Amino acid sequence: MRNNNTADTYPMMTTMTRIPSSSSLVAAKVAATTKTLSFEKKKKKIKKSIFRSSFNKRSCWCCYETHLSSSLSAASTAREKKNEDDRKRNNNKTTRREGVLKTGAIVMMSTQAQLVFLDATNDNNNNFARAQEDKEENNKMKENYDAYSRTYDDLDGNKRVVETLGIDQLRTKMFERVKGDVLELAVGTGLNLPYYKRVKSLTAIDLSPGMLEKAEEKFRELEKRDVEDNSDERNTHVKFEIANVESLPYEDETFDYVVDTFSMCVFEKPDAALREAKRVLKKGGKLLLFEHSRAKKNALLSTYQSATSGMVKKMAKGCDWSQDVERLVGEAGFTKVTWGPFEEAGGLLEALEVQK
Repeated sequence: MRNNNTADTYPMMTTMTRIPSSSSLVAAKVAATTKTLSFEKKKKKIKKSIFRSSFNKRSCWCCYETHLSSSLSAASTAREKKNEDDRKRNNNKTTRREGVLKTGAIVMMSTQAQLVFLDATNDNNNNFARAQEDKEENNKMKENYDAYSRTYDDLDGNKRVVETLGIDQLRTKMFERVKGDVLELAVGTGLNLPYYKRVKSLTAIDLSPGMLEKAEEKFRELEKRDVEDNSDERNTHVKFEIANVESLPYEDETFDYVVDTFSMCVFEKPDAALREAKRVLKKGGKLLLFEHSRAKKNALLSTYQSATSGMVKKMAKGCDWSQDVERLVGEAGFTKVTWGPFEEAGGLLEALEVQK
């Protein structure tokens, strides 16, 4: 009689068909779990998996140890490879970052260098432009005063005007103070030359060759008159030179006195001229001025001067008759007044002496 119980009839067949199925499930479960576990957990899982697989397959302990060692070695190798790949990626990122930073630094340095170069170029261009403007202004002033030189004495040296405004008397008093080595700024046609008495030396400068020519002619006439009168009061070494008051061609501390009369108002940069005057004065040297000035004691007249300064400047050979002479002198570094200030013509004219 045929027995339908397959397990009883073929016991080994039933066993063999279950083992592969169980082994596959375990392996799949191990593979899925390994992806989410840490390296230490992987080792434990691998041990269990190999042990179970070997036990279910009736494997011996030698095979188990062999499988375990092989699996752990493979996992360790994979881990090391992954770490090595991570290091390489990090190194590449660091290298790229350093390269970017270096490139950025180079670009920044290059940009800064370009900006510095551009700034320097702009400064040079601005300085050159200012120098050209100053040169043109000086040339224009020189041409104007070359033209003025023919009739200059008719106005500024007019005897009636000089006496009415008290200019002659004040000039005499101020030049009695002058001694030693003297520099006169903007000598013009030499209206001050007759007032110099027994100075050691006189250097008379002007920007206009036409003015200097007139001044030299006047000095030769004075010398001729002294010879005729048998006088030696002008026994002075005198030289006439073309020079710009804003950049005097003399060494520091050369002169005992620097003199200027009615010229500060026409200087384009009176502050620069005063600084130069201070530079070439000896220690204790003095600056003597007789200038057009703002009427400080008459508010109405002072306001009128300010309102009309532009018009007067165009009409009166570039003279700015609203300057505050005392303020300009103080800003140039002269703080000690040794004579004056004296005012004439209601405060429109001012004379003073200051010491370095």
